[in-house]
Amino acid sequence: MFAFLRPSLPPRTNRADQNPIVYEDGRSSLEFRDAGAEYTLRNVHPPHVKGDEPQSIMVPPHHYHINQSEHFRIVSGSVNVYKGLNPKPWKVLSDQEGFEKTAAIQKQIYHRIENASSTEPLVLDVNLAPEEYETEQRFFRNFFGYLDDCRSAKVAPSLFQLLVFLHSADTPLALPISETWPGVIASRIFLIVMAFWGRWILGYETTYPEYYSGKKDM
Repeated sequence: MFAFLRPSLPPRTNRADQNPIVYEDGRSSLEFRDAGAEYTLRNVHPPHVKGDEPQSIMVPPHHYHINQSEHFRIVSGSVNVYKGLNPKPWKVLSDQEGFEKTAAIQKQIYHRIENASSTEPLVLDVNLAPEEYETEQRFFRNFFGYLDDCRSAKVAPSLFQLLVFLHSADTPLALPISETWPGVIASRIFLIVMAFWGRWILGYETTYPEYYSGKKDM
């Protein structure tokens, strides 16, 4: 392990037992429901203003899930759901009349989401199926806890650390090569190689006690 090669980690905020967990000085949050709930995760996104830097930590990059489908249900506001590499939304979910309220993305399909409003927060329920409750708790708590601590410390997140987290949840970043099998395979290989380097060479962990304290599906 050559941890001396990596930049210093930001100070970690102890949020392991919080639910909901508040991020970005109250602008965003995650709330976990009980295992087996129809939707196990509720998240709040701040308004999304294109061109603003930095963007909210809640705006995900293109990614896919190796073994799970992802299901969305609008609670309030509106969300753009992107599928494949199409720069235009596949669906817009909204609490307004005339809009769809739910959407599902099957496993191994590139996707991402973002708040469709530049003025209103988004409240969205999410479920991954088949459910892997502890894996999901561990991943989301670590991933967003780390990103928010980097934001607070004004340091850039390590791609290696993020990919160590993503590998633990079987969630590759979607490389913009192709949304068909060459891209899917290349993205998975990239995840494995980068996560191996981050975990076993640079010493990044898959979980930290300040973010996740263990079994929560009681």
